[in-house]
Amino acid sequence: MKRNSFITSFIVTGISFYFVGLIAPGIKFDNTLSIIIAALIFAFVNALIRPVFVFLSLPLLFITLGLFIFVINGLMLEIVSLIVPGFHVASLWDAVFASIVLSIINLIIKGVFIGNRT
Repeated sequence: MKRNSFITSFIVTGISFYFVGLIAPGIKFDNTLSIIIAALIFAFVNALIRPVFVFLSLPLLFITLGLFIFVINGLMLEIVSLIVPGFHVASLWDAVFASIVLSIINLIIKGVFIGNRT
């Protein structure tokens, strides 16, 4: 991954985390620093741990036509909440809902502000 794309992804994830904290009822951030740290740790968790979870759950992903990915993303949010002080997730289902909201917000931000760069 290029450095610029990592920085862009980090900024988009940070902005998305802010909005998820406002929208999702079980997701809370104590301050702005916890949002920044959570976005950074989330990037590393997605790069290192998430592929293992995806590989191990391929049968479930196949059966659910890919919808199980939201559960995996929710688990990644739970892992990040265990690592980052100031980032609180109430339950796994709140994390799953937050992962759906996070995906939608990321899609909107990337579509509107980043566009189709080639």
